Amino acid sequence: MKKLFGIVALCGLLGLGLAGIAMANGSLAGNDAPSIMVSPSTIVLSKVASVSVHTNIPASAVVAGSLDLNGAGPTSVYVDNLGHIAAKFAVADLGLQPGRATLTLSGDLTNGESFSAHDVVTVK
Repeated sequence: MKKLFGIVALCGLLGLGLAGIAMANGSLAGNDAPSIMVSPSTIVLSKVASVSVHTNIPASAVVAGSLDLNGAGPTSVYVDNLGHIAAKFAVADLGLQPGRATLTLSGDLTNGESFSAHDVVTVK
């Protein structure tokens, strides 16, 4: 019985985690213009080493190696569960100062166009 309860609890936690990811990126999914969401939205410089940037841009539409966030290259690029491009960036590469900061993701698309989208974060 304990084993069954543990399995059910683990499945529930995994389900909540996956639902959270889908909901977070789902807020960008209905927007036609390129949009990004930076996570965490509050960056504590003494504690946060990297940020994740989620987009509503299909990964297949982005030229490999063309992403940058405020001029910094990504530490990793991946496709999220909705097929959109997402990336991680080192906070140390972003030159952030305490206060509000606008982070702009830019890159090239396979159709020859480029894109940029921004999000505003709090830096402490």
